Amino acid sequence: MFTHKHIHTRQQGRDAGSASLSTTHTGTGTGSEGGSVTTIQIVTVTVAVLGLVAAVAGSTAVAVHHLDQTEIKRIQDKAATEIKRIQDKATADVARDQTEIKRIQDKATAEVARVEGERRLSEERLRAEVERYKYDLRLTQTQDFKPYQAAIRENQIKRGGAGGPQD
Repeated sequence: MFTHKHIHTRQQGRDAGSASLSTTHTGTGTGSEGGSVTTIQIVTVTVAVLGLVAAVAGSTAVAVHHLDQTEIKRIQDKAATEIKRIQDKATADVARDQTEIKRIQDKATAEVARVEGERRLSEERLRAEVERYKYDLRLTQTQDFKPYQAAIRENQIKRGGAGGPQD
């Protein structure tokens, strides 16, 4: 009790190339109505099964699409979290580097100030020494030179040394 579909073409007039569909029954050959009912039932069941398969396939496609969207969302959220973590780390690294740069700049500024202070002190000592030599030179030209020299020697002895003008 199977149904075969045959396509018959008409080769006449304007209908040339068009097709018509006819259904022929094969089976016991009795031509009874029972074959038609059975065929209709088989077709009905087949259509129902195909409809069910289509519905399941559609539902499956919707479910797969939903899972895909969920997976895409999860991947996007994971990527956003990772980007935020990297940005936060970069911000922290920049802040740490800026703090380190500030510390190095402060240290350099302090070192420059120390060296400048030592240079000024050295210049002041040199000026004082130059002034003392000038004064000594002037004294050698005057009658007060000998008492001045005696006072210098006395100061050196009190300090515990017999060094030159740097003492």
